[in-house]
Order: sequence, then structure tokens, then C-alpha cells
Amino acid sequence: MDELKRRILSEAVVGEGDMIRVDMFLNHCMDMDLMERMGGALAKRFRGTRITKVLTAESSGIALACFTAKALGVPVLYAKKFQTGYIDPDVYSAEAHSFSLDKSYTLRVSKRYLNREDSVLLVDDILSNGQTMLSLLELVSKAGGEAAGVGIAIEKAMREGGNVLRRMGIRVEALATVERIEGDRILLA
Repeated sequence: MDELKRRILSEAVVGEGDMIRVDMFLNHCMDMDLMERMGGALAKRFRGTRITKVLTAESSGIALACFTAKALGVPVLYAKKFQTGYIDPDVYSAEAHSFSLDKSYTLRVSKRYLNREDSVLLVDDILSNGQTMLSLLELVSKAGGEAAGVGIAIEKAMREGGNVLRRMGIRVEALATVERIEGDRILLA
């Protein structure tokens, strides 16, 4: 997606290690028009694929998942990181480790909203090591559903997440792929 690539090259900031800060338009202060176009672009890539739900993890992927689900005409579901009184206590759960936070947490989805009839598109803002996606896949598997694929705004190709998922036979579609980082320069594929 050319618009996203332009925004990455002109606005993104390289942080410590290979951290890419896109919080100015993607995952903190969001450009909703861009987000809607990105959701439409992901939906277009998966048209013709049976998808009954879009699933993401709390919280950076929620907006993109919502616009993708809206474009596909299906519900969106997000895995919560905390058990609250607002979620049914009967949940599927999976442990996840966040690359960006260097922190582990438990993802939870109510059994009421995910089941064996579901064909689920997993969506997130950034794919790095793939730990969140593997945890979301585990939730879908526990529900007896199937993964229709993974849709990502930005894939970091210098990390193994995308390759791990592809070796598992999972279709991965990224709107922009970061090939590598050289100093403070982001090089896209």
C-alpha cells in the first residue's frame, strides 16, 4: 500500500534496536482515514476467502481490525489482556510475549464469541517475532475454528514472525514490509 509506505518513510522514527515508532499515525495518534483505507486494502486481499470474524489482540491492532472487519462485513473480536467484569469468565486463554514491551501476558477471548464454525482473519498493526499471532492462533485452535490468514499493517522482515507463520502454512499479507534498518533509515521491500 503506497500511502502507508510513504508515511513510514516520511514520518516513522527508528527507536532502540529495530523498534519502529509509527505512533504518530498508526498506533497511538491514529489517522482514521488512513486506517479505513488500510482496512479496505486488507479486506480486498482476503476477498473470496471464507471469513466469519476478524480477531486481534488488545490494543494497538483494534482500529485496523475494526476497519478490516467493516470492509468484510463481519464482526471484530479482540483478545483482552486482562480479565475484567466486562468479559464472560468462560474464556479461551493463551500466553503471549510482547516484543515491543518485553513483557508476557495472557490473552483471553470469551467462548461465547469464538467457535468451531469460525474462519478467522487475524489482524495486527506490526508483525515482528510473531508471538502475538501465535497466541491468537492458539485461541482459534482451542475454539476449534480455523485461521483464514493474517493481515498486518507493517511486517518486519528482518524478524522471524512472518517466516514462522508462512512455514506453518498460514497466509500472511502485509501492507508494508520493512526489509531492514540501517542506522536511522528504514528500508522497505
